[in-house]
Amino acid sequence: MLKDLSLETILNNLTMGIAILDEERNFIYINDLTTKITGYSLSDIENLEGWFNAAFPDPKKRNEIYTAFKEKVASREHYNRVSEISTKSGEKKFVEFRVNPIEDNYLLVNLVDVSRRVEREKEIKYLSYHDSLTELYNRRYFENEMERLNGSRRYPISIIIGDLDNLKIVNDNHGHLLGDEYLKKSADILSDLLRAEDIIARIGGDEFAILLPETGTEETSQICRRIIKEFKKYNSANDFPVDFEISLGYATAKTNNKGLFEVYNQADKNMYKNKGRK
Repeated sequence: MLKDLSLETILNNLTMGIAILDEERNFIYINDLTTKITGYSLSDIENLEGWFNAAFPDPKKRNEIYTAFKEKVASREHYNRVSEISTKSGEKKFVEFRVNPIEDNYLLVNLVDVSRRVEREKEIKYLSYHDSLTELYNRRYFENEMERLNGSRRYPISIIIGDLDNLKIVNDNHGHLLGDEYLKKSADILSDLLRAEDIIARIGGDEFAILLPETGTEETSQICRRIIKEFKKYNSANDFPVDFEISLGYATAKTNNKGLFEVYNQADKNMYKNKGRK
């Protein structure tokens, strides 16, 4: 029965893209799935150079990938790589390429569209470092950043700890959905007031932490005053049933002689002192 099936029929029904190049690196065969994945047919890309120009329009990226490819092929090694390509329509896709040298210096290329897998991996990585409610960083990321900056050249480094004053009252008397609105609005205020390089995290139920590289004591104090002022401004202008307030404490490491986890603990203590004065 197999003799009744043509080789082309078999190749066109595989679950991966197939392309074959001759010793001059001209394409001599592309199956239907390769065209479906990339948009390019055999008439669109005659040779390897044309493929790289079409799939990787950015010259720097194209040169990086092409160089690695040529090195592998020159030594007749298998070449496996996931790359983001530009399809014929301009759509971006992540494709896994598996290139195998075969007889007479021909190349057999397998292509698999892994866009969904890559996007899922990005989503999982994002969720592992972010708080799902506020979309701020989470405690894990914040602690990783403290470790990274500990002993760096970005001193002075300051840390602010913030705690919402009335979130338990809101949750107990008005429900967690309203409590979530308090948290999300808090995240918005902090994100709007701080720099892109500052690390803002939700590290607990009603607790936030801010890591400020190259920021001294006086500047940190000013930032805290701005945060408090913005909370009060929002509180007076909106109809939250319970006061929208935050308690803050901060501490600064002027040099790398002081560890950032020690600074964190001092900022946390200062926050509770300030909270107790209210």
